[in-house]
Amino acid sequence: MNDLKKQMDQIDIPESLHQRSLQGIEQATKEQHKPLHWVPKVLTVAVTLATGGFVAFMVGEQHVDNDRASALMSQLDHLSSPMYWILAILCVCIILYISRKKLKVGADQKKTIGVALVLILLIGNSTIFLQHQFIKPIVVPTVIEVTDSLQNALEVRYITNKDDHRYVKYLQAEDVQLPIVYDQTEQANLVNGFYYPLDTSQDLRYQNIRLAFFQLDLNTMKKVMASKTVYLVLNDGMKLPAPIHFTRETFIDENQIMNHSYSQSQHDSEQIISFTLQQDAVFDAFYVPATLEDKILFKEWRLNDQRYTASDFPFSVTKGQRLEMIIQFKEDPLDINTSIGFSGPDGYLTKRVYSQAYFTSNLVEKVRENNE
Repeated sequence: MNDLKKQMDQIDIPESLHQRSLQGIEQATKEQHKPLHWVPKVLTVAVTLATGGFVAFMVGEQHVDNDRASALMSQLDHLSSPMYWILAILCVCIILYISRKKLKVGADQKKTIGVALVLILLIGNSTIFLQHQFIKPIVVPTVIEVTDSLQNALEVRYITNKDDHRYVKYLQAEDVQLPIVYDQTEQANLVNGFYYPLDTSQDLRYQNIRLAFFQLDLNTMKKVMASKTVYLVLNDGMKLPAPIHFTRETFIDENQIMNHSYSQSQHDSEQIISFTLQQDAVFDAFYVPATLEDKILFKEWRLNDQRYTASDFPFSVTKGQRLEMIIQFKEDPLDINTSIGFSGPDGYLTKRVYSQAYFTSNLVEKVRENNE
């Protein structure tokens, strides 16, 4: 055995053959540890599709049919905002993994890093967009006072995603279907104040606050008030629950103290109501509908240039004197169209006030939370 080993050692192997053997061994080693090139490719396709989906939602419904867009958004109904970010972080991790693999195999560094940054920015931007989208439009809560006049106007606002161009077709309250009122002068051309975008009362970053207007006679109004559920129905048939609260206090009109009045806004949340009385009267309380007691703050009243607060009730006013009331609307997603004023043994001194909630991003978020 030792002799055979000595003979093998004495064999002179050509240098070229030795080099080929070494190359063969090296190649075999590389083949053994060769990375799976198909993995980055599959992951690239997956991330591209995911990013495309994010971007499609970011672009919005401008390029797809509204029904299809609504169906797509409804698929995300069960997802919360944290879930959007979890999915986004997962996509970012995959992007970083793919980029690292490509850099290891000698891909262009600037190009790879640039593409990764663009994809990450797109995913982040789209995630922010998605978490601010409403699954469906939401009707703004409304408090309105009904009168005994032949016609009562009903103005209701609703919030839609910026690219949702559907519109309210009619109001439904059990067996009552009340069509929306359009601008008669423009209706022939199908361009009026109640089709998008002319029905927009406030333009926000991600949503629009839009308006639906109805006219009801007293009998129809009574039927709507007696209904357990009221809906705004969109042109595609979707029903939106409408939280409308009607007040009808006929005793106020029957016991109204004669006066001349007007109101003016002091700033976004405060309003001054001025009365000039045509008779002597005594007042002992601030009057506001029960549904609005926690929504409207009575700040003070002024008489003869003197300031008073609720602790100074009761007080008396003589004919011809000017009485001012200052109220403040609390920040709340609520539209108000009702009478507010003073009450006392001589009757009521009220003025109809009209206030629309001014929607900020925080208030829109509050609406979203209340409806989830």
